[in-house]
Amino acid sequence: MKYVSIIALCFLCMSCNLKQKDTKKDNVEENQLVQSEKSVVTIDQLMVNAEQLVGKEVHFKGLVNHVCAHSGKRCILKNTTGNLSIRVEATGGLDGFDKEIAGNDIKVSGILREKRLDEASIDEWETELKAKHASEEGGKHCSSEMANIKEMRDWMKDKNKNYYAIYYVDGDSYEVVE
Repeated sequence: MKYVSIIALCFLCMSCNLKQKDTKKDNVEENQLVQSEKSVVTIDQLMVNAEQLVGKEVHFKGLVNHVCAHSGKRCILKNTTGNLSIRVEATGGLDGFDKEIAGNDIKVSGILREKRLDEASIDEWETELKAKHASEEGGKHCSSEMANIKEMRDWMKDKNKNYYAIYYVDGDSYEVVE
């Protein structure tokens, strides 16, 4: 009987240890999830999942291509190849961007937002451009805008959407990457 009590006590202790280990495992997995949600991604990685991330906090890095000269409240970041860019607006506790950060890589934290241009707006823009071009006010500027419209229409066709999505970030903070 004595041995049965000791064995039962051992099993009880072992089961308590297993529960503590499971709790620790759950905490580690939860911490990893939080860290992965706050991990810094590239602009390319951000844009792949942009549609699902609208309204959520994002953390990403990119090369500062432009800082608004007038207010410093806006900057444009580009990816490493220069073919993708995203606008960051200074909001909340972020007063603005230092003009000296142009040409540097920065990490940004903020809320991803989306603005949609519907087909009617794009059609109207295209009509205005064609009229401007016909009156010979356009030139190179007009042809680059027409190329932008073509890219928008191609994106809409590829994604089977009746709008063009423009993603931007309401920035809460940033830091220069050394």
